[in-house]
Amino acid sequence: MASNISICGICDLRHLSNLSTHWCQDCDEALCSECKEHHTLLKATRGHTTIPIDDYQKLPAFITDIKQYCDIHNEKYQNYCQRHECPICYKCIQDHAKCTESILPLETVVTHSKTSQIFQDLNQSVSDLQSNITQMRSAREDNLAKLADQCKSAVKKIREFRIKVNHHLDAVEKTLLTQFQDAESKCSQQIKEVIKSLNEVESEISNFDNILQGIKQHASELQVYLATREIEKQVSEKEKNFNSMMENKRFDNFTVSLEIDTKMKNILSDVKMFGTVSIETVPTNYKLINGKSRKAQIVTNVRYFDDIRLTEIRKFDSGSRKVTGCAFLSDGRMVFTEYEGRRLFVMKADGNLDFEVPMKRNKTFAVTVVDATTVAVSSGMPDPNEKACIQIINIKSREVTKTIYTESWCYGVVCVDDKLIFCGFKPTRVYEVDLKTNTQIVISSTISLGIWSNITYLDKNQLYVTCAYTHTVTCCDNKGNVIWAYTDVINMKAPRGIAVDKNGNVFVASENSNNVIMISNDGKHAKQILDTNDGLYEPFAVQYDRSTNRLLVGNCKGMTYLFGAQ
Repeated sequence: MASNISICGICDLRHLSNLSTHWCQDCDEALCSECKEHHTLLKATRGHTTIPIDDYQKLPAFITDIKQYCDIHNEKYQNYCQRHECPICYKCIQDHAKCTESILPLETVVTHSKTSQIFQDLNQSVSDLQSNITQMRSAREDNLAKLADQCKSAVKKIREFRIKVNHHLDAVEKTLLTQFQDAESKCSQQIKEVIKSLNEVESEISNFDNILQGIKQHASELQVYLATREIEKQVSEKEKNFNSMMENKRFDNFTVSLEIDTKMKNILSDVKMFGTVSIETVPTNYKLINGKSRKAQIVTNVRYFDDIRLTEIRKFDSGSRKVTGCAFLSDGRMVFTEYEGRRLFVMKADGNLDFEVPMKRNKTFAVTVVDATTVAVSSGMPDPNEKACIQIINIKSREVTKTIYTESWCYGVVCVDDKLIFCGFKPTRVYEVDLKTNTQIVISSTISLGIWSNITYLDKNQLYVTCAYTHTVTCCDNKGNVIWAYTDVINMKAPRGIAVDKNGNVFVASENSNNVIMISNDGKHAKQILDTNDGLYEPFAVQYDRSTNRLLVGNCKGMTYLFGAQ
């Protein structure tokens, strides 16, 4: 093994300084410094290469263990058996009698090994594997960060809900305490009134007692007799009143009791958990890179770009004054935005109007599908008394369920993984909005944008935006890093709507060029695929359905066209 090499393989102990310093890759021998000079002169015509022994010893053992001599016959390898994939010496040939056609000179086999396509492919495969590992590690790190954010959000949600529960219970308790206070006050008032009446009667009775004692001592018999009758009447009246109070239950005792509501009791018995924690796995959207897939992708995409054609399936009049956005719904229907008309309208698959949703307070520029029942609509430039916003609309109820106000005028918008990404103007930036928290962050403030800029995506790591000012389409990642940019001031004048198919081919509707061009996935090639001959006049909105390979193109005014990709 190379790690054990210390003595020159040629001179043995003939030189005092015979420790090996170099290695001949072709002779598979260690050389001391003195032998190395002779060896170089001797083998120069054969192109032998010597390297420092320290460098050679850094190679893995499974490489340095490969020798140039046959282990069985101790003869140098001269041939290579392709059938058994092993080098052989001239004595081994008799053991490979059946492999005659598969035996080649070893020199022929190994020539240019370092520059061979196999070696280059292997280098590329190693590089691809490293890229895959880096990509997956980065994705796992992102997943860790996302998990932490999700847990923080869940803890916040628990605490917020706990506060709501506490506030609700406090309010319920306060109401109950108030009822107790009212009950006590009411009962106390009635008892106090009875006590007051009793006190008054007691005072009168006591006065009668004093009168009787007085007349007994000082009044005449006649006076006593007549006074007694009068006093008797009054006492009898007081007795009647007293009995009446008894009959009317004025002397009944009041009691106040509490019965806890059954639902409140059930909290202690039925509510065992504050909530449930669920874990699920979501398939990754990343695709591993490898040599075969890379070659196939290059061949397929080039062929697909060159050969793709669009055929008209249907055309229909949208009845709109200014269509600026469109999208496919999951059930085959199509949704459009009419900017000046301030409405969202849905067309059936056959091109007939299904329904519309008036947007009285805001204009409607672009539309993107959030889920099966929900779409998001951007407002573009707001009116003087309004604010720029994105509105979430439920297609089933046909109502605005949420309004997200934005810092910039919001034009093109696309939904990617529960996040809205939109083109902002004043200030000019690409924003990301979290649909769950409404948190807004800036993805880029340097990409070329302007009024009417639109946006689409291939996956969450690849976004495409238009800029009419510079006649440019820019492809960037979700961090705002530019991947490529394509500019054409003639065939792509004032680009508006933008869409992308599953192969990364980009479709751009240019209002002033009256066409739709297709840009290759690397941004290096483009061709006009639709024009006025296909009915286009000031095309503005465009959308691609990747599941059916259909392209929807809406003229700013009038006709809308549905094409199939072939």
